[in-house]
Amino acid sequence: MSIVTTIILGLCITFIIIYLTINIDKFKPKKRSEHQDLIDSIHAKIAKANGASMKQYSLENLSIENTKKQDFYAKVEFVNKNCTNLEDFIINDEINEFDLLKLADLNGIDLQIRSGWFPLVIELIKKLNAYGWNKKVTCIKEKYAGLRFHAECVYGDAISNIVEKYENKSQNVCETCGEPGEIRSNSGWDYVACRKHYLENRGKITIVERGFNLNDNFFPWKDIKNANFEDLMGRDKYNFLNIQFNNQIVRHAGWEDRKLYISKYVMGFGNFLNHLPKSINNLDYSYIENFKNLEYCKICGYQAVYFDECECCENETWNSYIKTWRVKNEEMEEKKLSHHHYKQLKWAMHKDDVFESTQNNYPKNPNHKILYTEKELKEHLESFES
Repeated sequence: MSIVTTIILGLCITFIIIYLTINIDKFKPKKRSEHQDLIDSIHAKIAKANGASMKQYSLENLSIENTKKQDFYAKVEFVNKNCTNLEDFIINDEINEFDLLKLADLNGIDLQIRSGWFPLVIELIKKLNAYGWNKKVTCIKEKYAGLRFHAECVYGDAISNIVEKYENKSQNVCETCGEPGEIRSNSGWDYVACRKHYLENRGKITIVERGFNLNDNFFPWKDIKNANFEDLMGRDKYNFLNIQFNNQIVRHAGWEDRKLYISKYVMGFGNFLNHLPKSINNLDYSYIENFKNLEYCKICGYQAVYFDECECCENETWNSYIKTWRVKNEEMEEKKLSHHHYKQLKWAMHKDDVFESTQNNYPKNPNHKILYTEKELKEHLESFES
């Protein structure tokens, strides 16, 4: 082999080694499925689309180049405004959401949570600071309706336990306003919301002259071409009603057509079914018969029980519950009372009725019986807040 050939071969080998070193991640086996990566990307887009409203600043404004970020910081006052490194970052009782943003910035990450969780995360970093946390964090975001805060720690130590506690706590705090909330799952992804912000996302359908309104968009009865229930999920219950129109154009996120998909989770769905014209093609009117007998709910007290489920608080009736969970006859009354007691306490704990009582969505049973005491509710709330 000639010297020239040896040199060329050596250069090729060197080039290959350098290329593999730089791009080694491309050749590593994927630890997670592509489906999981897609979910992560969707969650990131949701976070940015919904926005972490911070005095009118959205998440889109937070993920910006350093030059623009300095202009952003110049508009507001906060403890760590002039801080340039983690070692000098101050954690005290005066820090606010802008300090939280600065902490993320100094760690080279984006702050991907909504404003309702800012106080929770600020409280978290104060707790961590008391245990000597080094202020390093590689992730502050929402995922699967829970806070994800990745700090340097050892599993089972004080730092790890505090982070776990607050990640769990986030599942009961509305991401939008910080009020007590719970995980909601009716929109294609899980998120945490109080009743007010949940209903804003849930939507509402009302009957008006000559048609109906869905989220303030009017649809005339006479323009309905056909309709059918879809997505049977067991127990003879459908997920939504699909309506096709002759002329009405329906605008969806990213496309438009003449089809409207009305979820069973929409407020007013049961009443809407009972007002549908009797001459719609392909519509299963026998299914609608299940929504004829409207009852008061034993849990929230509102007249919103259709087909063994309350449209208001979304709890199933006791009769529906015992079809799934076996209860001995001799324990029936005791278990029933305990079931309603627990569900009522949960409804009150999240302050759902505080908002619902102002909406006039459903009439309230004047004889609704509350099964919990004020003392029980107070103790329940204290355990939630601790």
